Amino acid sequence: MLRVCVRMVAALTLALAAFGVLVISYAGKAQASTQDPFHFLEMQLIFLGGSVVAGAALYFLDYRLFREKWVLWALAAAMVVGLLLVFVPGLGKTVKGSHRWIGLGPVNVQPVEFVKLMMVVFLSAYLGRVGALVRRWKEGFLVPLALLGAVGVPLLLQPDFGGLMVVAGLSGALLLAGGADWRRWGALALLGALLLGAVMATNENRMARLRNEATGQNYQTFQAQVAFSNGGLTGVGLGRGMQKEHYLPECHTDFIFAVIGEDLGLAATGAICGAYLLLLLGGTVIALRAPDRQGSLLAFGATLLICAQAAANMAVVTHLFPTKGLALPFLSYGGSSLLTSFCAIGLILGVGRRALDAADAPETPGKRLVSLQ
Repeated sequence: MLRVCVRMVAALTLALAAFGVLVISYAGKAQASTQDPFHFLEMQLIFLGGSVVAGAALYFLDYRLFREKWVLWALAAAMVVGLLLVFVPGLGKTVKGSHRWIGLGPVNVQPVEFVKLMMVVFLSAYLGRVGALVRRWKEGFLVPLALLGAVGVPLLLQPDFGGLMVVAGLSGALLLAGGADWRRWGALALLGALLLGAVMATNENRMARLRNEATGQNYQTFQAQVAFSNGGLTGVGLGRGMQKEHYLPECHTDFIFAVIGEDLGLAATGAICGAYLLLLLGGTVIALRAPDRQGSLLAFGATLLICAQAAANMAVVTHLFPTKGLALPFLSYGGSSLLTSFCAIGLILGVGRRALDAADAPETPGKRLVSLQ
């Protein structure tokens, strides 16, 4: 079962990424009216090549290295510094009043995408290191809270409320799975939700967007509904949909799911949902069969990161959630999302590889295999 799940996760990842390139090849072409018509396709292929290499490197890396104290400090510093770099004049890039990107020539990097995965890596390693001490006040509450605060403040200043909620949600899930006191974190989550709601209420742009969602006046989600309606059960044909022709903004990035729905219908969108569910199943099995506590939490967190973002993106596009700039992992155009998604898969498969090695290794007489927990 474990071996099947490892192979299934790898195959689904490559299939989704390849299908994403196919859709971007024509959806991006329609969007690139003033530049090279194949600009987005060419960039996505470059992103894909680099992402596969990065994912493969993490697959072969011994994830237990992250438990070293100096690595934990480096991860924490990288998260905070990365989020602060968006405010550096000449380096940070501001779009519609939000400071969320770092401009590196023709490529814009969104640090929060990397912070999401680095938080999973940090907390899984940290919880694997402290073990049962996670029930204590300092190890299980104050230290993780200090890191969340250091990461959360820059996200509030950017502002990126959605990114903050993803990071906080992932952190909470990992801490609870790692045995932290649910009463402390539950009370903090309630307080944090109230404070975040109050901050959001003072943000006119966010409140205007929520009012538009409530009254059905959001242009993007309306056009996405038109796309799904046009597609019906089997779609209008690959590349034949009209919404990509400048009717649906960001159709090759956050709203690529709607393009697929128009072109290939409910059959294709249902298959994509099934693919993410199988990824969730495969990642969960790998997490449960991991050889140690750190590996289990790492596979769980990385799987949750991919599948929760996929679910949130599809909920936004189908107008179940308010509009939020979340990419659909492996399918949406964008280097930051694709790179972090492949790195997450590399970590999951790396845990699976070690689990298979532990399962296949014979026990020598009089000696048990010792977990590195």
